[in-house]
Amino acid sequence: MVSVYNDADYLSVYKQKKRILSVFWAVTVCYLVFCLALLIYHISLPYAAPNAKVPKMCVYVASALYAVFIFPFMAIKFSRVRRYFRMLTYVSEGLKNEEKNYFYCFAEKSLQKDNIDVVGCVFETWNKKKQEWMEREAYTDPEKPMPALDSGDYVRYITQSNFIIQYEVLQHRALEFEEEDEYEEYEEEVEEIQEETEE
Repeated sequence: MVSVYNDADYLSVYKQKKRILSVFWAVTVCYLVFCLALLIYHISLPYAAPNAKVPKMCVYVASALYAVFIFPFMAIKFSRVRRYFRMLTYVSEGLKNEEKNYFYCFAEKSLQKDNIDVVGCVFETWNKKKQEWMEREAYTDPEKPMPALDSGDYVRYITQSNFIIQYEVLQHRALEFEEEDEYEEYEEEVEEIQEETEE
């Protein structure tokens, strides 16, 4: 089976998260030391000193610069890396689900799963009880190479929280999709293919 993620991905995101936190704490400590130094300087000035406003103005400017830097840095960059790191943690530790379905197409719309950008992989499966084709959507990471899947491939894939983490093409072009109302013609063919692959 083709594995989408490996240990190197986890370590890379972990290091990236640590670097971002290191920058955050370094900037925050510098800001606090600067403010503390100006506070001590301001306290040491005599009453009604002409330059008493200078420390205040410096703190205002430093606070504005700190806010301009920290909000986008932590709210966008760190938040995105943290969500991705959490997803990879679930991939390595969470419960997995294995399925065998027919790949139909990649979803072309913009999608997000758990606030992470994803590409939808649409699979079709025959529901014997309802006697109709059911659509099943799983997700793949756009930052990784797209799975080498063609329409009609019979695929065994493992998901965690609906993210494809491993896949294997059991049979290429096992089924040709046509209009929805013509899917019923393939019921026997689907059952034969599934029996062959299970043997």
